[in-house]
Amino acid sequence: MWFLPALLYAETHYRFPYFFSLLKKHEPEVIADTPHRLEPGRQLPVLILIKDAHLYPARLTQVFIDICQSNRVVKHLEHLKNPIELRDRFVWHIISLDVSGLDGWIDVDVSFTLERGGKSKTYHNDNHRTSSHKPLKVFLAKDPLPRFSDLYLGDPHTHSNFTDDQVEFGVPITPAVSLARAMGLSYFCVTDHSYDLDDHPESYLVNDPALSKWKAFQTEVDRLNSESEDFVVVRGEEVSCRNGEAENVHFLILGQREFIHGSGDGAERWLRTRSEHSIEDVLRLRTTNSVAFAAHAEEPVPFLQRLLLGRGIWNESDLGLDNITGMQIINGRLDKSFQEGYRAWTRLLLRGKKLSAIAGNDAHGNFNRFRQIGIPFISIKESSDQIFGKMRTGIFAGDRVSERSMLDALGKGTMIMTDGPVARLLARGAGVDPPHAGNIVQGETIAVDVEVMSTPEFGEISSLKVIVGRTGENSERTAFRFDGNQGFSLHKQVSVKQSASSYVRVEIWTSAPGSFDGRPHLCLTNPIWMYPPR
Repeated sequence: MWFLPALLYAETHYRFPYFFSLLKKHEPEVIADTPHRLEPGRQLPVLILIKDAHLYPARLTQVFIDICQSNRVVKHLEHLKNPIELRDRFVWHIISLDVSGLDGWIDVDVSFTLERGGKSKTYHNDNHRTSSHKPLKVFLAKDPLPRFSDLYLGDPHTHSNFTDDQVEFGVPITPAVSLARAMGLSYFCVTDHSYDLDDHPESYLVNDPALSKWKAFQTEVDRLNSESEDFVVVRGEEVSCRNGEAENVHFLILGQREFIHGSGDGAERWLRTRSEHSIEDVLRLRTTNSVAFAAHAEEPVPFLQRLLLGRGIWNESDLGLDNITGMQIINGRLDKSFQEGYRAWTRLLLRGKKLSAIAGNDAHGNFNRFRQIGIPFISIKESSDQIFGKMRTGIFAGDRVSERSMLDALGKGTMIMTDGPVARLLARGAGVDPPHAGNIVQGETIAVDVEVMSTPEFGEISSLKVIVGRTGENSERTAFRFDGNQGFSLHKQVSVKQSASSYVRVEIWTSAPGSFDGRPHLCLTNPIWMYPPR
C-alpha cells in the first residue's frame, strides 16, 4: 500500500507488520483546517477534525486560535472552556470566527492540547510528526466570487470520510458543506472511491457484501439536500475500471444510486489488479439519470503505480466511446497535465465528439493545505495544490438549484471551468433559447455574445478569444481575439459565418499583476455546436 498516492488527510496509524513507522503515534489524528478563501461578510469556519479516538481515547483540553496579519497578532481567542472526551472514530467541531474589519491575507494558527495516559501535549494545526505545523493562510476577499444569477460555482470531484483506507481519509460531508459555503460555493460532488465504498464500516481491510457504507452515504446526501434550498451535494462514485488496454482508470459517475464495483487499484488484493468492469461495462451499468466524466483524464501515472496497481490513463479511443458525458481536464492546478487534457479535448471536439469538460481538485478535505504521506511511514508532504474548491466548475442551472437540475446541466454541458473569472457564452441562430454552451444552433451566420466578469481578487480581464472549430479539420481558428487590460467586466458580440458543422467556445485570461496571488487566472467555456441551415 505504500506506493499509493495519498491525496487527502494523511492516515498515520497504519503500517506494514514488522515495519517501523515514524508517523504512527498512540493518539488520535487531530487536524485543523479552514477555507483557503472567505467570501466577504462571512464568519471564518475553523474545522477541528479528530480521527481514530475509538482506538486511542484522549481528552481535548485546550484550543487557542491566533489570527495574524503583517506578522502581528490581531485576534487571540480561547475556544475551549471545558475539556472534551474523545472516544469516537470521527469527531469534528467547527469554530466560527468573527473576522470583520479584516481583509486580504491572514494567518490562522490553531494550537490545541491533547491529554492521554496522564500526559499532555500541545500542537499547532495538526499533530503529525514531520509536518510543518505552520499557520493556515486564508484570503479574506473584499468582493464576492464573480458569478451570474443562474451560475452555480462548485467542485465536481471531492472525497469525504467515506473514503478511508490505509493511507488517507476524507472530511465528513456535513462540515464540508459549511466550509464550502464560506468560500462562496453552491455545490460539490462527493466522488468517493469504489474500492473504499464497499469496505466494512469498522475495517478498511474487510469488504462488506451488504454495502453498508454506500447505503449510509446515500442516506446522508438525501438528508443534507432535504435540509438546504441553496446548496447542493451531488452524489457520486469514482469507479476504478479498465481502459482499452486493460489498465485501471477512474470514472466519475454522478447521480448514481446503484453501486458499481471497482477494486483493481485499491491494493486490497496483492498483485491482483484487474478491476471488475471495463469502461464499456460501467457505461452499461450506470443509470440513465446519471452522468459520466473521465477523472483527471490526462494526468500522468507514476511508474510504481503503473507497475504495482496496473494504473494507466484515458486514451482518446476510450474517450471517444458513446455515452461518455465528458472529461476532467483540470485537476487542482494549471499544469502540464491540464495542457495535455486541453489538447486531447479539442482534438475530440474537432472529430465531432460532443464531450464536455470540467475542472475539479480531487480534494479529500484539504480546504487550506494539502497534507499527504510523503516517504511512507517516515514523512508528511504538504503543498497548496489540489485544494477543495480552488479549481471550479460553474454550472448554469436556472433559477432553482437542486441535485437534479445540476445533473441535467452537467449532462447538457452548460458549464464553464474557472479559477477566477466567469463567462457567459450565447450563440443566437435558429436554435434553442437560451442558447447556452452545450446546445445547438443553426444558421449560416451565428451571433456570438460573450459576457465576462472578474474582480480585483483575480485580476483585470487581459485576454479574450472566441474560438471556432470545424468538424473534420486538424486545428481550431480564432474568430475574434482581444488582448489588453479591460477592467473587470467585458461584453463582446461577434458574428461567425460557417457552412459546415462546427462549434464555438471562449477562453479568457486575467492579468497577473494585482491579483490576490500574483498569477493570471483562467475561464474556459464549453462549446456551442453550430450547424448550417437544413
